[in-house]
Amino acid sequence: MSTDARDHDQWADSLGAWLLGALPEDEAAGFKRHIDECALCREDATSLQVAVDALPASPEPRTPPPALKARIMEVVESEAAPAPAPAPRQRERRSWRSWLTPRPALAWGLAALLLVVGAGAGLLGSQALQGDKETISAQVTGGGRATLEVDGDRGRLVASKLPAPPSGRVYQVWLDKGGKAPEPTNALFSTSSDGSASVDVPGSLDGVRRVMVTDEPSGGSRSPTGNLLLTAST
Repeated sequence: MSTDARDHDQWADSLGAWLLGALPEDEAAGFKRHIDECALCREDATSLQVAVDALPASPEPRTPPPALKARIMEVVESEAAPAPAPAPRQRERRSWRSWLTPRPALAWGLAALLLVVGAGAGLLGSQALQGDKETISAQVTGGGRATLEVDGDRGRLVASKLPAPPSGRVYQVWLDKGGKAPEPTNALFSTSSDGSASVDVPGSLDGVRRVMVTDEPSGGSRSPTGNLLLTAST
């Protein structure tokens, strides 16, 4: 094997890590000298750069479930275990896909990268799979249960076993944005015979600190006058 071939084989597995900035400083300097002289590595670097450039456009990273991280790390540790030396073989040109199989020294770093990018792309964890959906438990006065179901900037109150509003009155939804009186909404509702209720929160939840419900005269009020039934902090 020629000196150039040995030099290429020495550095070929480092291309992916070099493009991601994952090589130690001394190795990065050595690889830079190699790629300046190796047309094959420069060609493969150009092909792989497309995937690397796409990483900053990935969604905001989310923390994966601990159980999933543990399973991935088990695989990483098993892959990083020493393997028998392969039999000598004829030199062949490596495709960029071969760099997705990390050297043991890079296994931990690339596993962490997979966790961040995968979670950011919505592939890891139930929270990522649900996107912006969230269910918030409300504080209820006088018995019953209620939740605020948030989807993006929209919300919906879902309740069960609530007391019925006083005679001649209805429940009204208010938006507390902090620093001023709660804003009234046109969301007026009562409860069914079993105390259940469901009502959409009008408008956007952007800037809303709390969603509140009070009992008000039929037709609603411009400012709260009745008892506070429930509060859900966003």
